Amino acid sequence: MAAVAVGFLFALASVAQDAKPAAAEPQWLTSFDAASAEAQKSGKPILAYFTVGDSDPWSGPWCWKLCREVFDQKEFKEWAAKNVVLFELDFPFRKAQDDATKKANADLAKKYKVEEFPTVIFMNPDGTQLGLTGYERGGPKPWIENAQKILDAKKRAKT
Repeated sequence: MAAVAVGFLFALASVAQDAKPAAAEPQWLTSFDAASAEAQKSGKPILAYFTVGDSDPWSGPWCWKLCREVFDQKEFKEWAAKNVVLFELDFPFRKAQDDATKKANADLAKKYKVEEFPTVIFMNPDGTQLGLTGYERGGPKPWIENAQKILDAKKRAKT
């Protein structure tokens, strides 16, 4: 019986060694300064998501759909972790938000002429706009393909 228990423990230890740690999910930053610093450090562009964050299917259906159909999906999270720094600019209807965040978000919305939600703007760490998109039907695959085209076009323009 002791030999079986020892064998089981060795098998369990072997499985534990083979297990790979789960990749950390990318985090949505809420400050341009933080997103810019991370983008400079990582060499990745910023994905700035202008949203009505407390939206639901009734108050902000397109933001809600973009989050549920794309941003909440594993395929998007894996792509984002490798390719962009996530930055959320929230314009809530019901949720309380501090005055400094409200002003910073409003200033950026004005700078980039954001008039509808959702709007996604890709930008360099200095805030230079690379391209923009929004909700797109079909889930993460077509959305990521479109986003990658925007990023790849800017890479080719640099060379």
